[in-house]
Amino acid sequence: MKIALGILASLFAVGCISTKVQRLDLVPRPVRSPAAVAVLYDRPTQPYTIIAVVRSGSPAVFDSYDDLRRELVTRAAVLGGDAVIIGRKSTKTTLIPNTVGFVLSESRSLAAEVIVYD
Repeated sequence: MKIALGILASLFAVGCISTKVQRLDLVPRPVRSPAAVAVLYDRPTQPYTIIAVVRSGSPAVFDSYDDLRRELVTRAAVLGGDAVIIGRKSTKTTLIPNTVGFVLSESRSLAAEVIVYD
């Protein structure tokens, strides 16, 4: 029973992350493994080209920035990117009225540039 609830919770969590991809070029590249995509927090010193901007967000409190980062890396791998340059984190908090008072809702978003080295 606990395993079934864990699987259900995982599926629900994954379903809450939405991702938008803005392609900046249409050059076909081979799909990579997400493990092969480097995660950078600063611009690299070697020459590179930005091939896409990817944004992930989640209205769910239980989705973390690590979940969003993993989604960005997965999308970069599908695009054939060598690395992602992670941008700033964004959090928006909203009070939602309900029948017993208010519920605090928090949404998170994270953006990255997908790059290939020249």
